[in-house]
Amino acid sequence: MSKQAIPLNSLTEVTNGGHIIYFFEDFNCYVDNAVSYIMTGIDQGHHILLIEQTATYHKILHKLKGSVPHDQLQYLHYANNIEYYGEHGNFEFQHILSHFEDIMGDIQEQNKPIRTWANVMTWGDHPEKQILDNLVTYERQTTCVVQDYGMLSVCAYNTEMISSSVQTKLMREHEYMMTDLEFVKSPLYHYKASDDVIFPSLSVQSQLLDEQKHLMIEKEAVETASQVKSDFITTMNHEIRTPMNGLLGISELLAATDLNAEQREYVTTIQSSGKSLLRIVNDILDFNKLESSYDQLLIEPFNPRESVKETLDILHTAISDKNLQVNISIDTRIPQIVVGDDGRFRQVLLNLLGNAVKFTPTGSITIDVVLLNTDDSKLKIQVTIQDTGTGIPQDKRSQLFLPFSRVDNSITRRTEGTGLGLAICKRIIELMNGEIRLEDEQKDAPGTTITFTAEFNAYLDVDL
Repeated sequence: MSKQAIPLNSLTEVTNGGHIIYFFEDFNCYVDNAVSYIMTGIDQGHHILLIEQTATYHKILHKLKGSVPHDQLQYLHYANNIEYYGEHGNFEFQHILSHFEDIMGDIQEQNKPIRTWANVMTWGDHPEKQILDNLVTYERQTTCVVQDYGMLSVCAYNTEMISSSVQTKLMREHEYMMTDLEFVKSPLYHYKASDDVIFPSLSVQSQLLDEQKHLMIEKEAVETASQVKSDFITTMNHEIRTPMNGLLGISELLAATDLNAEQREYVTTIQSSGKSLLRIVNDILDFNKLESSYDQLLIEPFNPRESVKETLDILHTAISDKNLQVNISIDTRIPQIVVGDDGRFRQVLLNLLGNAVKFTPTGSITIDVVLLNTDDSKLKIQVTIQDTGTGIPQDKRSQLFLPFSRVDNSITRRTEGTGLGLAICKRIIELMNGEIRLEDEQKDAPGTTITFTAEFNAYLDVDL
């Protein structure tokens, strides 16, 4: 068959045919668009092959009978999409092409223009990769045949039936793609003659599609890169942590041997540097797990009073060295046992209290734990940690809980850390349905005050 130009309307045309992917979300809109497409094609003298489910075909036909003269309905031809594509989603192209020729063979021989409208949805329970491979192959082959026959062909896909990755792959393979909104605005849609109606040309549609393709491809590339980065960080942190633990173990054994003063100083430096590096590795790994949603909170009974006390015990040496005064107030209404993730709760306490000790050369640290509210199954606890330390500059306060943010980010900073501790705390607290905030500075109270809330389950109402 010789190639022919397929007119869309008086303003635009597609030369050598066009194969269009149409993604729809609303079924009623889909039916209306199919009816309008068929009416437009019939008005232009095209024969239409409608490939659909039986029930949907009858809905479309019912609407057409009210709008298209009866003698023109002979231009409409129907194929059941399950029979047409095969019942198992194999999309064997020779089967499909043979079925097309059986139905439209006489029309082809008469060299009459043909349009098709196909609802592609018959893939069954196959794995997505197999479906994708079959669809891509089918669509490539279809594009060639559509161009050879000089047809205009729409393949409609319900976005609820296929994943976004399949949609993205199909978009990459096609020059033309439309959504419900784009379809209504396109020259494929039937409009009554009106001076104020301006149809965008298909070349404009193609340009818009090309931009959309690039955005989706870039988004997928970013997501892939993020996953690769996450996997790399997790792997490398584990690979670094294992030999580092070995080095620290050996350094402890070495420290227990007879060493002179100079050798002991070297070993102490090794231990200090090794522990600092291990803290950095642990922080990065922990942050990566939390950001990637790999981590989940444990559900176990624990005593919040013991959590506070034992966290302070860990910091006892540093507190004593600075001769800091520690004031603790715990609401008597807080139950002896609550249910949640004790380890993560202690991690937040240790990080915040550790910072308070680190940045308070003299003075005191106050810990206030109160019960905000309770019902039959949930408890919300608020913890406020106040110190009399160096405080936080005004220009750094808004960035305090951002990853890698530090109060002193200079090369000569006097304190160690990755700048991840507070970002990790914020993520843990969010997982506990809580919030963390930096309280406003008080002129008469130097230092820093940080408050966080956390939600726990009541002990008696949890089936452990």
